[in-house]
Amino acid sequence: MAWKMFAINLIVTFLLAYTTAEIPSYMHVCGRKNSDLNKCIMNSIEDLRENICHGIPELKSPPLEPFVINKLIISDVDNAKMYVKDAHISELCHFKLDSFNIDLSKLHFDAVISFNKVPINGTYDFDVRVLVPFSNKGPVFLTAGDIVANLGVDLTMVNKGDKNYVYVSKLNLQLDIKTLDSKFDEGEKDLGQLNEILSSFLGSNQQEFINKVKPSIEKEISEKIIVIANTILKHFTYDELFPDRE
Repeated sequence: MAWKMFAINLIVTFLLAYTTAEIPSYMHVCGRKNSDLNKCIMNSIEDLRENICHGIPELKSPPLEPFVINKLIISDVDNAKMYVKDAHISELCHFKLDSFNIDLSKLHFDAVISFNKVPINGTYDFDVRVLVPFSNKGPVFLTAGDIVANLGVDLTMVNKGDKNYVYVSKLNLQLDIKTLDSKFDEGEKDLGQLNEILSSFLGSNQQEFINKVKPSIEKEISEKIIVIANTILKHFTYDELFPDRE
């Protein structure tokens, strides 16, 4: 969940690394003829880490933290509505960019990003109608650990007023989450029943829990990345984003 910003982190910094129009001093530009373009982009992303974390108002890029997901779906069947709402994700700025590979001829890039841990605080909203009905809301604290995100992004070029622009047309995100721990408020009067429900619906091992929530996480992240990336891209032409030089 917090790993969501990893992708936004990457795409935003990637776009900024190329920007040549009114470039702030903290942005390092990589020309498309650079002999080691992938390495140049990775270095630019690292140089921009703090700016991306705190937001870039001139490009309408919000801070990475806290990153909020309105609703994560655990279960959405008739007899078990289980969600985590208003999920606040933190420690996104502690990402590691493991690899980056761009093919400008195909307007495509791939990246691998990892996180040691990502805390998520939100509100559980459960309405379960099995055996003993249970309906309740309250604080929940999740911690995802040892996360690897594989990101593939397709760009599309369009012509407007004799100038070429690019936008993100497709994004494929695959998450590998090794651990996902959950903890409810210790003051929760129904704590025992909550843990029993989780065990009944999500299984006794973490991987089943991860498999339940991962599709929702990937979907939410992908949709927001596309919106944020295209908000930035619309400000610059293709030649401004990808200067024809080393």
